[in-house]
Amino acid sequence: MALPTAFHEPHEYFEECLKLFEEYQHLYIFPNTDLIVKQVLENISVQGLEHVDVFDESFDLSKNICNDYLRNFFLKTRRLKIRYSEFQEQNLQFFIDAPLSLKKKHEITYLSEEIDVVCKMTGCETVVDFGAGLGYLDQQIFKSSNFKVLGLECNENNYVNAKKRQRKYHFDSLENVKYIKHTITEHSNNEILKFIRDKFHSEQFCICGLHACADLTVDAINLFLKMEHARAIVIMPCCYHKISQNDDGMFKNFPLSNCLKRTYKSYIANINIPFLRLAAQPPNKSDVKMEDLVFSLLARATLQKYAYEHNIILRRKKRKAVRFKTKQRDFNTYVKDAVESGFSFIFNEESERNTPDLDELSLLWQQHSLITFKKAAIFIVLQNNLQQIFENFILYDRLLYLKENGITNCEFKRIVNEKLSPRCFALIAKK
Repeated sequence: MALPTAFHEPHEYFEECLKLFEEYQHLYIFPNTDLIVKQVLENISVQGLEHVDVFDESFDLSKNICNDYLRNFFLKTRRLKIRYSEFQEQNLQFFIDAPLSLKKKHEITYLSEEIDVVCKMTGCETVVDFGAGLGYLDQQIFKSSNFKVLGLECNENNYVNAKKRQRKYHFDSLENVKYIKHTITEHSNNEILKFIRDKFHSEQFCICGLHACADLTVDAINLFLKMEHARAIVIMPCCYHKISQNDDGMFKNFPLSNCLKRTYKSYIANINIPFLRLAAQPPNKSDVKMEDLVFSLLARATLQKYAYEHNIILRRKKRKAVRFKTKQRDFNTYVKDAVESGFSFIFNEESERNTPDLDELSLLWQQHSLITFKKAAIFIVLQNNLQQIFENFILYDRLLYLKENGITNCEFKRIVNEKLSPRCFALIAKK
């Protein structure tokens, strides 16, 4: 997260970003589920699609279609991209015996290592974990570096289970790893200092967090700035789309920097929840076929179209409402799974039906032309190009906010393998 090489001043970068967002807001302004309802694909102006195979694995959209719309898009986005430092693989040991995914183990191991390095550089005696969960990171920090760790967790079940796990599996850490149930806000400074002094009789500390969701990263930044004894911060942000909004619809914690706040007023770029959601969206994996991505996009958008036309509210019953293995690009199978276990279809009280009409849904699907499928593929590629720009825009604003407040030793660093963990950047700042 840095200033692209094409720019010398932050305001120049922000201005060009906002111009791009204005021009191409049709690619992100609506949730992807509304792709058909809002006729988003009509705004993608590409001629001659009937003569190209966008689903060919060797197809390169930036090179294989000669079109002003695409040429201008790739020209403008290229200037706004940056080259990130490569992830450095190390031979690190994971010390916790727990049934965790490879991704989670990888994140905990490498974040713990980064915390160890930063704490030794800044003379921190204690690590304060914002959002400790079940305490896996805290135990890894203790076992790999022997620092004292204070885990703060707002969820009662997580807090209770972290203490149970500690007594059962990590008895040797009882004096050095402490858990406290506490909801962190930007005003938690006095409580945190009291917790540290009461539990460890120490003062110099480092703030850390793995996947600090929504406002938690910004609260951590503000506490780091406010608290004299907070000497460092190593935190991995995520879920930008969950940042809280004020009554006027503006985000509470975005923009942060004075520079972006001033620049933003001069533009009408729509920075909304779908914008933040795209910034947090994992880039498409290279081993996933474009046909599968397009099917998932259009199948869900077709459900939304049906719901919109019949005044139905769709609610997911689970995080992954329809698993790909259950659909295999067959829309009827997709709908069956969606109706039976994926979604709740909440009908209007005046409706004569209480279950969706599968025949009508099938007819809606059949109305999609081959050009619609090809435009959906182009839409996915263009969004994938915007994702990196959106995320850098958000995180560079946070970096600039730190610098405006006197913290010059700060950076976003790729500390984990992005193929395992797409949210691979950690904010690292030192006083």
